[in-house]
Amino acid sequence: MRTFSTEGPCDPARHHHLPAAPRLAEGLGLVDEGAYFLVRAPRRTGKTTSLRALAAELLASDRYAALVVSAEVGEPLGDDVARAEEALLASIRLSAEHDLPPELRPPPFPASADGTRLWAALSAWAQVCPRPLVLFFDGADTLHGAALRTVLRQLEIGFPRRPAAFPWSVVLSGTRDLRLEPFVAASDAPVRPGLTGPFETALSPESLRSFTEDEIRALYAQHTHETGQTFEEAAIRATREATAGHPFLVQALGRELVTIVPRAETVCEAHVRAAIHHLVDHRTTPIDALAARLAEPRVRRVVEPLLAGTALVARAQGGDIRYARSLGLLAEDDPARIESGIHRALVPRLLASGVGRAITDEPARFYKTDGALDVETLLHAFALFYKTHARHLVTDVAYEAVAPELVFLGYLYRMVEPRGWVDVRWGGSRGRIDVVLRVPLAGGDEQHEAFVLVSRRKGESGAKARAVGFLEEVLDAEELAGGTVVLFDRRNKRAAGERVKLKLTSTAKGRAAWVLRA
Repeated sequence: MRTFSTEGPCDPARHHHLPAAPRLAEGLGLVDEGAYFLVRAPRRTGKTTSLRALAAELLASDRYAALVVSAEVGEPLGDDVARAEEALLASIRLSAEHDLPPELRPPPFPASADGTRLWAALSAWAQVCPRPLVLFFDGADTLHGAALRTVLRQLEIGFPRRPAAFPWSVVLSGTRDLRLEPFVAASDAPVRPGLTGPFETALSPESLRSFTEDEIRALYAQHTHETGQTFEEAAIRATREATAGHPFLVQALGRELVTIVPRAETVCEAHVRAAIHHLVDHRTTPIDALAARLAEPRVRRVVEPLLAGTALVARAQGGDIRYARSLGLLAEDDPARIESGIHRALVPRLLASGVGRAITDEPARFYKTDGALDVETLLHAFALFYKTHARHLVTDVAYEAVAPELVFLGYLYRMVEPRGWVDVRWGGSRGRIDVVLRVPLAGGDEQHEAFVLVSRRKGESGAKARAVGFLEEVLDAEELAGGTVVLFDRRNKRAAGERVKLKLTSTAKGRAAWVLRA
């Protein structure tokens, strides 16, 4: 029986997968034209799976000798051209032995000077191969420095000699668009602004786009066909919202769902929420070491204004935006935004994690006998905590623009998540962070509580009225009778936490509203 997989390229015999053909039509056309082109997409979006499917289809057509080769073997070798070439040639030979019939495999590679060995080897192979060669270098952008430059130069030099004496089509695949990357010499002087020569074409982003709702439905239907377990439509919609269709996250959520939901039960939206909580708790993401990435200046320059809800993300350099997109953190189109619900949940949690380690209050003291959260007691406790520790915590938080908000979120995560869920909503240019708490109650009901976090900055007036208005919007959306505003004074008149007040007021529609000024 097949399964959902997040362990690497999908094997159609063992894993649920979507046919690669719809993603490959453009690639097939470019290969037929003899193009040398790029395939760029974030990690774990199905690049390798799609390339392998394309190579298999080209090979089965009896028109080409098509092969996927990992270029990542050269990554640890840095600028050592000779060793990088040797590793790349070994990768070509080993891949050919596994994936090509004997008559299409390369001959012994001729001896050649360093910096020309790839050119010589591919030329010798193309001259004896009975079909035009098509090579896919997967992870080409993991090569760097002199090794990357010499590989690209040799491919450019051989390009005019195709197909009789060089591969007919060559594809470079990776997370970065090499056309936009400056290549730098040993002297650190720019050699040229970016990749030129034959690699002027890139597969359009739509070819490796995220899954649509219909495609997620089709993927999960494979599980239904093999097991009989069905998915409610609300579960499919919730999956698309949580994953933004990212192939890795869709597979990860599918695997989690079929693990936690008994086979006899239909998968519903509540099951999806539980599975999302588990993935977030375990920091399941296609972005390697997301916490460390968030600390990188070029990621911070993009994410911090998004968290703060300001338009200052427009000031971020294009290279910063491209880098965040290459990680899979930002959506591929404007406006700049984190599209995946799982990533939106993970970012503030990771940034606030240090605060949680500093809290000694026990969560149990904030819950009533029926399991309900006592919000008033929680707010009084946070006010004391903030007044005592804010001066140090706010300065220790890396994202200064939202440091107080992250302190409050860290407190909520610590007090609520042993029992419930903290749903943090941020992004755009809203100038605030919205929070909805969901706490299970005895008897199967669920308590919902709403918070709006706002910073008052120098030169701003009417911050309280504006914040209460924001709260009214959230209460309308959630159909709640009351909520809380947390208003942080960032006007530099006093140290953080020097003066904290909690007061009960009402919104324009007469709903109860706690206002915590800090």
